[in-house]
Amino acid sequence: MSGFWRNWIDIWCLAMIALGVVLAGAGLQGFEGGVRLILTLQNPENPAVFNDVERFAFGLTGALSIGWGLTFFYFFRAAHSSNMGDKMYRQSFVVLIVWNLVDGYISYATGFTLNIASNLILSFGLIIPLYMTGKLSD
Repeated sequence: MSGFWRNWIDIWCLAMIALGVVLAGAGLQGFEGGVRLILTLQNPENPAVFNDVERFAFGLTGALSIGWGLTFFYFFRAAHSSNMGDKMYRQSFVVLIVWNLVDGYISYATGFTLNIASNLILSFGLIIPLYMTGKLSD
């Protein structure tokens, strides 16, 4: 793959992460300006409403978008590398941690704390086999 297309993909991944940050911001009172602007541009007739459920939904969507952007960024980088090795597994662990931190904080801040437990259960579903197979160690 040429350098142009590699840069294109990197920029796409970073844009996905940036969009995720904006969406996650709407999960916190006082930080919904970016999403309010996006929603107003999409539908100027109906003003955005931000109650706890909407904040949770936007925060969760933001966390997912950040996670997907990071996942694609790390995995595309590894795909372009000549020596991928176990590095991809360790990088996926970093993605998982970032996702849990952002999603967990938004869940806590919006009162959906049970979501933190479901995230941890899901995360351990990946961490346990990675740990047991030695993929997380150098």
